[in-house]
Amino acid sequence: MVALIYQAVLCAIHTNVHAISVAGVGLTEAVIYIACITVLIKRIRLEFVAFATLVAAYLFLMAIFRNQLDPKGFRDVMIPILFYGVGREIGNVKYADSLLKLMVLVVLAFGFFELFFLDAFSRIFNIFSYYVSQGNLAAGSNWAKDSVLGLNGMRPEGIGRTILPSLIGNHRISSIFLEPVSLGNFAVIIAAWGLSKRRDEIKEMVFFLLAAAIMITLSDSRYGMITVAALVVMRCLPLHKANIWMIALPLISVLLLLFLAAFFGGQYSDSVLGRLFVSGKTLLNLDLGMIFGLDGFNTSFGDMGYPSLFTRLGLLLCIFLWSAFWMLKMADERGNRFRTYITLYMSLILCVSGTSLFALKTAGILWFLVGCTVGRPKEMQAASSANVSQPSSI
Repeated sequence: MVALIYQAVLCAIHTNVHAISVAGVGLTEAVIYIACITVLIKRIRLEFVAFATLVAAYLFLMAIFRNQLDPKGFRDVMIPILFYGVGREIGNVKYADSLLKLMVLVVLAFGFFELFFLDAFSRIFNIFSYYVSQGNLAAGSNWAKDSVLGLNGMRPEGIGRTILPSLIGNHRISSIFLEPVSLGNFAVIIAAWGLSKRRDEIKEMVFFLLAAAIMITLSDSRYGMITVAALVVMRCLPLHKANIWMIALPLISVLLLLFLAAFFGGQYSDSVLGRLFVSGKTLLNLDLGMIFGLDGFNTSFGDMGYPSLFTRLGLLLCIFLWSAFWMLKMADERGNRFRTYITLYMSLILCVSGTSLFALKTAGILWFLVGCTVGRPKEMQAASSANVSQPSSI
């Protein structure tokens, strides 16, 4: 819950009490990570320590080759490791359901507050000034006159909203996330969680799907609309329960980007096809040093996720982390489905977004949910016994 709201709290402090710099945000995140470690230290597992140590050693080795330490690389890897660990040790599916429903209510409450009371919302949250103070935006770059929302909080006049433009206008709701991209990403995560439910949990499935649809509409998330539609299709198809072929989806996505850039002419535009073309073109221009993370790690690639991932972490670490993710033994079919769905989420988001996959306000929640779906030895034995005695329960 702290990961969900900390940016909004800092923005409110910045707007009404005292300016918050990037150091203040970093210190707040450090407190959150320390809190995770405090929880885990009481239940520390040898395999967890070994995995984290191996990853840290690799990143330090990369720092030696680069002759420079990359704190963001450590931070991006720390989020999935710590929040997965917390979910694995203290969470379960029932607990995650309750917590996620509470988060949904908080997000929708703030979203409708922004929609219907924008002036009051803007007096509490000066989002543009908050991001300027962190160096993410230039002071004179806000093209939307008299708006204190983020740059992506308004669709430009020439583009406009995709969803309900005549009803909502060009405003894209950001809710407690402060920017609409994360609201759309959160919508995909809760939709994936809902669609992973069993058939006898239809009420929970409908709740999360309806909440996701509302959030996608408010944020005008084209990525969210396309991805959730694909998830619904996947849920309706008679796919194999493990869907092991999905492990290759990031590779397939990269190959499709390269194919698009190599054989179809185009240019950048604020559209799905325009972003895909530029991502593929950038991938074509990466040399071996950049692919393995030795060069270009401090380059800003904007909305191009795969180039950012390769240059910052390196291809070898990406393969290692992805293999570890797919080696997790889930407690039941809900966990297997959820892993499949978030594989689609992660593979597609890296095609059109540079850093939002690693934003703590959504990434922390995502990896906590993954930890909650992983089976413990006793639980897995109980699930196996239940499946034998009641094969039609799922």
